[in-house]
Amino acid sequence: MIACFKCGHENPDGQKFCTCGAMLPQMAPSGSATSSIDLDEDTNYIKPTEHFPSAEMLAMAWALHDFLEEEGELEPFLEVYEGVKERLENYNTNLHQQSLEFIANDRSIDPEDTYPKQVQYLIVRGSQLSEEGITLVEKFLDALDQDRLEGETGKEGVAKIVQANDHFLLALHMSMSRADAIRAAAKANGVDLDKQMAESQSQ
Repeated sequence: MIACFKCGHENPDGQKFCTCGAMLPQMAPSGSATSSIDLDEDTNYIKPTEHFPSAEMLAMAWALHDFLEEEGELEPFLEVYEGVKERLENYNTNLHQQSLEFIANDRSIDPEDTYPKQVQYLIVRGSQLSEEGITLVEKFLDALDQDRLEGETGKEGVAKIVQANDHFLLALHMSMSRADAIRAAAKANGVDLDKQMAESQSQ
């Protein structure tokens, strides 16, 4: 199912327009382009099944819709897209490898633990999708500079960026849930991790 960015209505996969008339993102299959991901044949990898609420992703998709379908200005789309692009490129350049090294260390502690495998898959796939999406949107913008409208390229690029965001946020949600579970287990054994962390930071 594809959630409408405008009204939130769930629409069947493959449908191009919501019942409210808004253009729907056409999502590419998230199982492709995984050659650089260290996949484990015995692990059933999870993937986002719905969009995480994101005002920024909504604004970007809706601004593109306005430009392509409603004869709106390009500037609102560019304004949101440039901010998204900068953040994604900063992550891919400066933080991605650090994240993978942290996960590799986590995996070495307990090779049977599926949690770090799942998070690794999500952030690597998210990074791939973000790069693919940016490439497509830049191609769309280059075509506009040459007075050619390649709307489908722009829509596919935005859809991939939205997918990337969903992968990253699912990884973050899993990490936060894991941290909460660890804190709860420690507290059950008489250890207050939050208090210990606060004390160590104050020293």
